Amino acid sequence: KARDVVSIDKLKKELSAGQGCVIYGSVSSQKIAGNFHFSLHGHDFQVLANVFPSRASANMSHVINHLSFGKDYPGLHNPLDNEKHIYNSTGSTEYYVKIVPTIFHKLDGQTIHTNQYSVTDFFRKQLDGYPALYFVYDINPIMVHVTEWKTSFLHYFTQLSAIVGGVCVVAGQVHRLGRFVLVAGGGGGAHASIPLSSPGPSATPHK
Repeated sequence: KARDVVSIDKLKKELSAGQGCVIYGSVSSQKIAGNFHFSLHGHDFQVLANVFPSRASANMSHVINHLSFGKDYPGLHNPLDNEKHIYNSTGSTEYYVKIVPTIFHKLDGQTIHTNQYSVTDFFRKQLDGYPALYFVYDINPIMVHVTEWKTSFLHYFTQLSAIVGGVCVVAGQVHRLGRFVLVAGGGGGAHASIPLSSPGPSATPHK
């Protein structure tokens, strides 16, 4: 087909220039375990066969700029942000994500319902078919509450006083230890001082 020829030529030029796909967006899902993936399976086989003469030439190297499961809040860490994988061989990458439902309580009383997650990844060499990028997620049965709070001046002053007191105690111990080392090193043992008296009158023996 004429459309396939155009697609093949376009893909070959992009691959030869070292370009790749940029994917962004959001997906709504139910609060149940599931998965989503990125693959070449949706393309026409004839197009793929012309673009990739051998399946080993298909490479799933990728960079994840940002991936979250809900709204962000201050201090939230997303483990897959800026994740980079460069492969020298063809294969599929599987990310196993454990999602933890989280409620963030703001200072003004508002709440943000979102999720944290942990992740492990596994690279599997592809023996047949084309490689893909899989995200398999499961939802933790527990929920985490994160509360935003502000340190009062009294609390800050107490902490500062404790730090200053600890520094003074340590400095005193170091000072005493230094004096002990100087005394022990410079004493060299006990010394006795014997006063010298002037010689008394001498008697000359007489024969």
